[in-house]
Amino acid sequence: MARPAPAVDRTVALLNFMSLHPDDPWSLSELARRLDLNKATAHAMLTALTDAGYVLRHPVDKTFTLGPAVIAVGNAAAVRQYEVVDFARGEMQALADEIGVRCIASAAIGEEIVFLAASGDPQPFGLHIQVGARLPLVPPLGTVFVAWSSPDEIDEWLRRLGPNATEDELQRFRDVVVTVRQRGYSLGLEVPAARGLMTPEGDRRRAFNELGHNEYVLLELEHSASYRLSHVAAPVFGPDGRVALSLNLMGFRHELRAEQVPELAARVTEATGRVTKAIHGKPPA
Repeated sequence: MARPAPAVDRTVALLNFMSLHPDDPWSLSELARRLDLNKATAHAMLTALTDAGYVLRHPVDKTFTLGPAVIAVGNAAAVRQYEVVDFARGEMQALADEIGVRCIASAAIGEEIVFLAASGDPQPFGLHIQVGARLPLVPPLGTVFVAWSSPDEIDEWLRRLGPNATEDELQRFRDVVVTVRQRGYSLGLEVPAARGLMTPEGDRRRAFNELGHNEYVLLELEHSASYRLSHVAAPVFGPDGRVALSLNLMGFRHELRAEQVPELAARVTEATGRVTKAIHGKPPA
């Protein structure tokens, strides 16, 4: 088994944190505090990243922002997904206008979920998601990406829960994957922990822990019940039959009645179906 490399882990955490706030300049002290690093370690990391072009240092106020090398790497990794987004923009805008929510396009790149594009205006008190932000592809997140994957890939996704995951938890997430695959879309409930996902690293760890122990993915709709949804997500399939992109409706202003949810999901799956057809995608059997 490969030995851990703490320095690499710290560098990845630093870049991930800055990518969540791409427009914000950060001082050395603030980055060290947010990432729980001593200042000497943070300074050495930032110096190396600045020399390589992954970070820029302002010549006057000495703050740090993401550099052009990050953009080059991101473009190389996500070029296929960005091409798909171009085909999806019209459908995204139509969904946002018709339903009055935000439509977010995201893709699974490696072990992360990357937000690639957005249509519609963010709600004043809704979850704020920036294009370019990333989240770990860890249960319960990403069911729309793994539901059509191979058993080995699903097992790999489940292992990211860590060694302390119970058999009940693993089975619950397996049931979630089966449900998403059968109905063709994913439903997420609005829970307080979901808002912690787009926060600094320490808060995100707590949010993931809470999500893993709460009913976040909605499996069954109860007659006459109402639901506060965080998202409705459906897949766009590529020519290889794999999920190339997910379109996510977010920012619902009101609760939805049980009978409204399938109708809303049908609008999303119809849109993703048209994008799949436009890119000559092939939905799996």
